[in-house]
Amino acid sequence: MSQTKNSEKKGNAKQDILHRVGVLYTLFILAALGITARLIWVQFVSPSVKHNAEVMSDGVYRTKTISAHRGAILASTGEPLALSSVRYEATFDFAAEGFRDAKPEDFKTNVDSLAKLLAQHFSPADAEREGYDYISEQEYRNIFYTNIAKEEKRAPRALKIFPRSVTTDEWNMMKRQFPILNLNMGVVYGSERVDERIYPSDDLARQVIGRDGMLVIKGDTSRGSGLELIYDEYLSGHDGLAVEQRIAHGFWTRVNDKRNRMPEDGCNVVTTIDAGLQKMATERLRDALISEEASFGVAMVMEAATGNILCMVNLSSGEERGTNYTERVYNHAMRTALCPGSTMKLASTMALLEIGGMDVNSTVEIKGAAETVGKTRVVDSHNVAREVGSDSVTLRDGFAHSSNIFFAKAVYERFKDDPKRYTDYLEDLLFNDYVGLGEFKEARSRVPHPGTEEWRRHGDNATTLPRLAFGYIIELPTVHTLTFYNGVANGGRMVAPRLVDRIERDGEVVKRMPVLTLKDKMCSAKTLDALYECLAAAAVPERTAWRLKDLPISFGCKTGTAQIWSNFNTVAKKDYQQMLDGMTPSIDHYYLGSIVTMMPQDKPKYTIMVSVAKQSTPTHPTYFGISLTGSVARDIMEYVYDNDPTLHATLESAETPYGATAIKSGESKAVEHISKRLANGVDLKNDDSEWSIATVNEAGCAVVETRKIEEGVVPNVVGMGLSDALYLLEHAGLKVTHTGAGRVVSQSIKNGTRINGNIKNIHLYLER
Repeated sequence: MSQTKNSEKKGNAKQDILHRVGVLYTLFILAALGITARLIWVQFVSPSVKHNAEVMSDGVYRTKTISAHRGAILASTGEPLALSSVRYEATFDFAAEGFRDAKPEDFKTNVDSLAKLLAQHFSPADAEREGYDYISEQEYRNIFYTNIAKEEKRAPRALKIFPRSVTTDEWNMMKRQFPILNLNMGVVYGSERVDERIYPSDDLARQVIGRDGMLVIKGDTSRGSGLELIYDEYLSGHDGLAVEQRIAHGFWTRVNDKRNRMPEDGCNVVTTIDAGLQKMATERLRDALISEEASFGVAMVMEAATGNILCMVNLSSGEERGTNYTERVYNHAMRTALCPGSTMKLASTMALLEIGGMDVNSTVEIKGAAETVGKTRVVDSHNVAREVGSDSVTLRDGFAHSSNIFFAKAVYERFKDDPKRYTDYLEDLLFNDYVGLGEFKEARSRVPHPGTEEWRRHGDNATTLPRLAFGYIIELPTVHTLTFYNGVANGGRMVAPRLVDRIERDGEVVKRMPVLTLKDKMCSAKTLDALYECLAAAAVPERTAWRLKDLPISFGCKTGTAQIWSNFNTVAKKDYQQMLDGMTPSIDHYYLGSIVTMMPQDKPKYTIMVSVAKQSTPTHPTYFGISLTGSVARDIMEYVYDNDPTLHATLESAETPYGATAIKSGESKAVEHISKRLANGVDLKNDDSEWSIATVNEAGCAVVETRKIEEGVVPNVVGMGLSDALYLLEHAGLKVTHTGAGRVVSQSIKNGTRINGNIKNIHLYLER
């Protein structure tokens, strides 16, 4: 009995133990399932788990910013002026499975090869150009083997294997040529993506485009400038965010979290700048500044109807008279306000016509090259009365010959009793305001008013008013002068300068910048016609526009020369007074030479302005605006003309309603056959020329003429079919546009015209 009881006790104890083990096992299973479920929930499901800095203080989780790709700044035709290139950094992970699982001998063999190839690709010249230290082949080997040894000691680390970031093209090339990069042996591609701001044309339009605020130049971080700064909100886009979890060996992996978001890349800013025109104008202006040893220069082209700035060139000398002319220094076009000189005479002419009771035939008596007007000695560079053949000089001739005496006398005589009437009129034309470029720190134009301290500082009415009439006392930035002239070119409607046309994202317009009207009606239609007449009279080559003769298009213009005595290099006021008194001033002063042109003359489409500042020298104490600026203006006008087919006068059309046929001259029988079918007779004038043209003359006789194709000149393609014309013109290096269909009846650029850097486009007019 006792044995039975003992057996029962042992059986119960065993069952009890098994039961307890079962319970514990179940608990362990449930705990494991719970932990697993929680991990799955946290990792993949839960939208509410907080992984912020406070909660993640244990360092298990972190948030990482994903940078947005910065948008590009584009020229009007799509050329990039500023863009961001995506580049990558590659690391070698000595803790990666591919490395740990590789055979040591395979790895070491390929490491030697990798070291050699890396040293070759990242060459010493590359290192010097990019500003990083060159790593030799042996140094690469030492780095790799040192880290391999660390791995063997259980001290893994990730090694950056490229000394600089690489482009996608570089990486793809290296994958093809560097075998180890394709062996899955620990290389991690794209561990870091960076945006590198690139300016493909270097300093082209530098003062307009500006620079990205995060760009580091020679160790200095700029705060940004120009369009890069003004439109940063659109260009920068919106950064994304990623929540990451720490995993083995100190690496991080992205986890599912509601706060994860993809970056929104920046928009593109499409400017009004014509890259080709900007480049050409920069080169021509730089050549002129070097030739003249000038201090700075500005060149601008504005589209009359829209205010679009097609080019804005600012070149400054790094030295007082050096040859290192660059766009990096200062935006003189917008921020330098100086006396405009004779270009101001257009505004004075408008005032005389509108409120002064004059017309283009009204006269002023001029007796010589120097006269006292009020209390001011006024000097002309030439005897205008002698040039026009009369002491009674008309307003038209006074403008055309740029007579200081004429305008000083005309304005003083009509407004001396109420000079504020004249200055108020100028102010109504915005000559005491801005023109809408405040973001670029535009300088305000300044017109002194009678009775103010500024007016008295220059003298009384009899002193100040005559000087103001021909462009002294007043101060204007160059862009303001251009905007005023452009308003006249635009039929009296003054519009604000426009540097940005639109904001785009993926080809879709996000925002279009409106054309802003500064003044809807500057003057009456009668006055406008008179202004055009004066501008056309000034464009006669025998007068102030002698550097602009033989241009292929009609134009109006006004030149100006101002002796700068304030607000620039502290030039003494006495020098200015010496000039007014007809004395030779000291050499301690500058001349600002300017020219403004409008083309075409009858209905201007473009307004062009060039200004150059040059210091006097003992050998050349005086200068004239046309001599400093004329050649540059001429080159710009020719470029604009050559590249705008709407400005071209069409040539005579083909002489036959039947059209013409162009075939190879070698097929003379075919030429003759076709000619006989066109008309009742044939006059075959074939030779060894490559091309023959069959046409029908007024008598109904077919004429076959040959055309030799001369290299370097525009060929004659009138009478040809479009395909033949395209073949010849495109092989000559021209970009062709056309209207109509059938055969060519006229071409925008005359045949025989020498092809140079300014001639790039030609327009063909077809039969219908």
